[in-house]
Amino acid sequence: MEPYLADFLMNRKIPRPIRYLLLAVIVGFIEFICIYCGIGNDSAAGAAVCFAVGVLMIVMGALAAGKIHRS
Repeated sequence: MEPYLADFLMNRKIPRPIRYLLLAVIVGFIEFICIYCGIGNDSAAGAAVCFAVGVLMIVMGALAAGKIHRS
């Protein structure tokens, strides 16, 4: 599935706002899952891992947005 998303996000024929919107939906969904799992986790280590993955997704989303902007 990832190659199809990468091809879609980097396709210059598709308008940038649509590509940004799709990226925001994907990153937002993963952020929601990470925050939900982090809050609902009983162990501190599990919550820390969930929040760390959430922070990494924010960074990766920003890098992907920059890549869309350059294309």
